[in-house]
Amino acid sequence: MKIKRICDIYLYVRIVCAFIVSGQTFIKKVVSIQTKQEIIKLNKDISISIDKYMDVRTEKFGLTAAQGIVLLFVAENGGIHVSELKKFVDTSKSTVSATLTLEPLEDDNRQKKIVPTEKALRVKNSLSREFADICEELFGEFSQEELNCVCRFQKTVAENARRCFKNYMETEEK
Repeated sequence: MKIKRICDIYLYVRIVCAFIVSGQTFIKKVVSIQTKQEIIKLNKDISISIDKYMDVRTEKFGLTAAQGIVLLFVAENGGIHVSELKKFVDTSKSTVSATLTLEPLEDDNRQKKIVPTEKALRVKNSLSREFADICEELFGEFSQEELNCVCRFQKTVAENARRCFKNYMETEEK
């Protein structure tokens, strides 16, 4: 009788332990999902907040932040081919700011090069300083190691998001 009781207790303890372990695993998965969802929400919030802040700061140049970024990219490169801009901003060839003009390429009139206007060149340095100030305000308290870590994380998330989107779109088209 005593052995049966010990076996019953042993079995009960094993069941309780298994339940606790599976419960902990379940809780870890739920917490992990909640954490991942929170990261996605935080990234979206960060993106929106930075866009709004940069838009307000670049308003004095008569530009949105997105236009300012494109303008700097074009101005710093002395003009670029439309296809290069498309790669940089992932936008259509027809999306061109008023501070940029299209000029035909010397060797092929069908192709266009985007070049900064005089206005763009006048605001380039001030705009560049404005963006540098924004970056310092947002990230100045982080060490280089912390910045590198966050950058690696963000690059991985961005690559995963692009890959997932591409895979999803490919399966939806079939």
